[in-house]
Amino acid sequence: MSKNIVKGYKGVIDLDLSLVPDDYRDSAIKQHYQDIEDYKKYQKSLKPEHRYENTILRIKKQIENEDHLRNLKKQIEQARRYELANKMYNLNR
Repeated sequence: MSKNIVKGYKGVIDLDLSLVPDDYRDSAIKQHYQDIEDYKKYQKSLKPEHRYENTILRIKKQIENEDHLRNLKKQIEQARRYELANKMYNLNR
């Protein structure tokens, strides 16, 4: 964590202090942590199917898994093509 970035939480973005004057940094950080606590309370008040971790995070994980599978298939296909090209090269020698 950079000294100018205060980590966020799930639906609360990170706080960038690079443009905040020194006089206001402490209050901005305090407000940021209060926002995180308010966010947590709000999420608890929602039905489970409407909460951030059951909507946005679930979709992000699904996309990551699909990307991983796509990359894996791509690597397998690339290896297969490499093997095929290698065989063709060796036959033409």
